[in-house]
Amino acid sequence: MKTIILSVLSLLFSVTASAQATTIAKPSPQLTPVSKVTADKHGIIRDQPEGEYRIYVRDGGATYATIFFIKESQAGIVEEVVFSEDGKKCWLKNIVSHATTYTWVEGSVEGNTITVPLGQMVHWFDDGNYGMRLARVKVDGDINKYTVDTKGSVTFTIDGDKLILNGTSGDPDASIFDGLGLVYTDSYDGEWSYYLDYETVLTYLDEKPVTPPADLETEAFSMENEDYGHLMEVGFYGNDVYMRKVTENKLADSWIRGYKEDGKVVFPAQMAGIGGAFAFYFCGIDGVKEENEYGGYSWKYEWPGSDLVFDYDEETRTFTTSQTLMLTTSLNANDGRGEIFHSPKLRPYEEHAGTPSDPSVIAFVEYAGGALNVAMFVVPLVDTEGRFMDPEKLSYRLFVDDDEPYILYPDEYEALTEPMEEIPYLYSDRKGTIIEKAYGLYVYQTGFDRFGIQSIYRGGGEEHMSNICYWNFNEPDHVDGIANVQDAKPVASYDMTGRQVEQVRKGFSITRMSDGRVVKTIRK
Repeated sequence: MKTIILSVLSLLFSVTASAQATTIAKPSPQLTPVSKVTADKHGIIRDQPEGEYRIYVRDGGATYATIFFIKESQAGIVEEVVFSEDGKKCWLKNIVSHATTYTWVEGSVEGNTITVPLGQMVHWFDDGNYGMRLARVKVDGDINKYTVDTKGSVTFTIDGDKLILNGTSGDPDASIFDGLGLVYTDSYDGEWSYYLDYETVLTYLDEKPVTPPADLETEAFSMENEDYGHLMEVGFYGNDVYMRKVTENKLADSWIRGYKEDGKVVFPAQMAGIGGAFAFYFCGIDGVKEENEYGGYSWKYEWPGSDLVFDYDEETRTFTTSQTLMLTTSLNANDGRGEIFHSPKLRPYEEHAGTPSDPSVIAFVEYAGGALNVAMFVVPLVDTEGRFMDPEKLSYRLFVDDDEPYILYPDEYEALTEPMEEIPYLYSDRKGTIIEKAYGLYVYQTGFDRFGIQSIYRGGGEEHMSNICYWNFNEPDHVDGIANVQDAKPVASYDMTGRQVEQVRKGFSITRMSDGRVVKTIRK
């Protein structure tokens, strides 16, 4: 039996979502349709059909497999559904819960019944020249004992605000299932993919992502958080405030809407959109940073997440808050985060020239006798006048000994096609050897007396460079001068990949102290 891992298929955390009653006869607000119903050469519907768009939250049982066979729940996974204007057709996205194919299947609507024909194609593997199609799958006590049907159909009953999959069942303890699943085609024709849903109930979610006014005008703001940050958009519309690109990775184009009130800007907790197979929410949450004796720290939050409240300075148009801005799949518990920004500061951004603040090498750790080393950095995103710099226009160079440039070569860094002497701040080779945002990189040489870093900024049509700042191997504290260790406090801790960690766990960690020293810890 063939096991294939689709991109972002195994969704291993749940979401809590609220729902309000509605009926099929009472349309909910529409989102702008993407296109008419079209299928590709494999018969797969990839674009959102035109019609009334709805979001449902799933419940029920499921199975899937990546390396091991897993008996799972559908709880919290969303189902996107579009109903045609005449009410005779509907389309369901990601029809099987844990198989996030980002494609649609079509059904017909008659009375309170939705009929979905089996055999519809939902995914195609170009590298293997085969696909996956919708099927009825029955498993009899063993995952290798099953039958499939791709010729018939399945039905959903429309019951108020719910869509209920009919005629399916499951006993996970006995490995007996009768459900809606996916099977392979062509050379693997009829083989079950292990993806299956049973006893599915879809409950309408009466929430939609924010859509800004069509005539909203925005301007660039910086969103700054400790040593990091990015550019975003802010628009004022009467008393309302809209923001986009609040987050950097998930749902970066989603909008968040708030309002001005008594020197504050308040953003109520609200839906951000659908990411993968989950509904995400923007919210604010109060948290306390607790440091420990090992130099690490953890954040303790006061759930549930609710309003995000900024102090707003009308004169400088600056937003500040001590809260944490969170993109999360759950407003009620710390079990489904997306992205986190502690105490973000927002201020207007104008393109400008400037000299970048000095960066620093915060650690250089040798392994395997120096054949493999990890260098970690801090590259500030402000210039020497304290102004935020566009991360896309910032880069850095590395140096050894007598200001000799350290060059990255393709024979050591496989993702490179030519030598790299200057590394863009946002660059990552996606292999973990060059980490974006200048977190650090692997160094495959040794024998240096010192290892340095320099920032280069090309904003405002000019090029400016920082000082070269070195990690000195022959200095006790690895920095120029004598460090004052009295009253020094932990600033940040990092794991072996250079990623900042919230709490030191078992194993090796590196902690940057407030006096510039770096403390290496091995905790058993």
